[in-house]
Amino acid sequence: MQQNRDLVFLHSLDEGVVGVNDASTIVFVNASAERMFGYSAAEMLGQSLDVLIPENHRDRHESDVEKFRQSAQSSRMMQERGGVTGRRKDGNQFDAEVSISKISFDGGQILLALVRDVTERARADARLRALEARHRVILETCADAVLLADAVTGAILDANDQAGALFGCDGSALIGIHKDELCAWDQDNRDGWCVERTQAAGRVHTPNATIRRRDGQLVPVEITSGMTQIDGAPTLVGFFRDITPHKAREEELVEAQLAAKEGSESKTRFLANVSHELRTPLNAIIGMSEIIRDEMWGGIGNPKYREYATDINDSGLHLLDVINAILDYSRIEMDKVTLHDDQVDVVGVLDQSRRTVQRLLDEGGLTCELQAKGPLVLVADRRSVRQMLLNLLSNAIKHTPPGGRITLTAEAGNEGELVLTVRDSGEGIPRERLALVTEPFNLDEDISVSRQGGTGLGLAITKGLIKRHGGAMSINSRVGEGTTVRLVFPAERVPFGGPWRQLRNPEDNVAVRA
Repeated sequence: MQQNRDLVFLHSLDEGVVGVNDASTIVFVNASAERMFGYSAAEMLGQSLDVLIPENHRDRHESDVEKFRQSAQSSRMMQERGGVTGRRKDGNQFDAEVSISKISFDGGQILLALVRDVTERARADARLRALEARHRVILETCADAVLLADAVTGAILDANDQAGALFGCDGSALIGIHKDELCAWDQDNRDGWCVERTQAAGRVHTPNATIRRRDGQLVPVEITSGMTQIDGAPTLVGFFRDITPHKAREEELVEAQLAAKEGSESKTRFLANVSHELRTPLNAIIGMSEIIRDEMWGGIGNPKYREYATDINDSGLHLLDVINAILDYSRIEMDKVTLHDDQVDVVGVLDQSRRTVQRLLDEGGLTCELQAKGPLVLVADRRSVRQMLLNLLSNAIKHTPPGGRITLTAEAGNEGELVLTVRDSGEGIPRERLALVTEPFNLDEDISVSRQGGTGLGLAITKGLIKRHGGAMSINSRVGEGTTVRLVFPAERVPFGGPWRQLRNPEDNVAVRA
């Protein structure tokens, strides 16, 4: 009766049950074993147990079973001596977990094996091991120091070799230490290696933080932290990069910039001082040459003296222009330009500037057209506006061949700004030189300013003056087609602000040709 109850119980199990006698002949199987191995009970009963075991595993399996028979044990797990592999009827193999027991059956003793198919679990374990191996490879090949910390307790769970090198110890020595012990706790570090902030943001990047090595030394680092799950537990991941070399380069760069600035300021002060010293005797030379040239104190006889006096005067005036340009540039560089804002009649200052260079236009065989809608008013330093226009006109005249055309334009921008444009039909500037033409003392042989004369300061001064007005200068040029320079004054310097109203009176449209 008891045996019948035991058989009913064995047949009800989800695990496969296989019983063998002393000759390893199968004497019992349950329904689960039939499903597991793919044989019917009739096909298995009376067969050797070898039918359920792959050929290459049979010798070891038989040896293990025989040792168990001879032992005093009543049961044990077969996995104690390594994994167990089963063989189905179709020849496919599967991983199994097997426990065997000695029991009484039909008046004798048999070995009863409880078999569980663990193929999926084994595959999952294999995938997990492969994943862990890949993670370990990534961890150890990463150039940054990597730390994994328990998000709840704060304890370090894992660290790569780079982390050990950064913190001055073996990476394994960091495991178990609370993460807070590794940082010099300023605000940046709290943000960069903080569980709560990282959980909220998903990823936190802190470009400047500080860690504390095991010897107490502080090291500047860049931290990137994120959250992940390891075995279902929230884990804080931190990537630490030593930025000591970067900080050193930054300091060197700052020192170099300060030295360059100091050198530039010294040069600018020197130019200003020398220019001031030169201007005083130069004014005397110009004045006395005018007296001689104009024979203010009586005739000088030989007309050649008058010619030489004229040459002296012209050269002196040219040199004075050069000195004044250097002084203007020096004041801009030393931020000593003071703007005296006033309401400037734009059309008037354009026409005045054109008239100032009229002699040069005539000598060069050039025409200059003024195009503007007026009356236009600009709040600016009148002298600076005129100086900028004269600089641009002088450049245009120098670089435009006889028969060429120069156009002066004043117009509104899309956002209410005022745009003054000087456009010429001259030789143009090569694209690779455009960025250099506004540099001071730019007298490159590729730019004909060196052939035409001048200091190479005109565009640099103009750029500095328009910036002082809160505006900007732009240059567009193509070789053989000419150059266009735009001065853009911001809308706040246009008295009425915003887009200008269109003037209906045709007489307000000004077009002057010279």
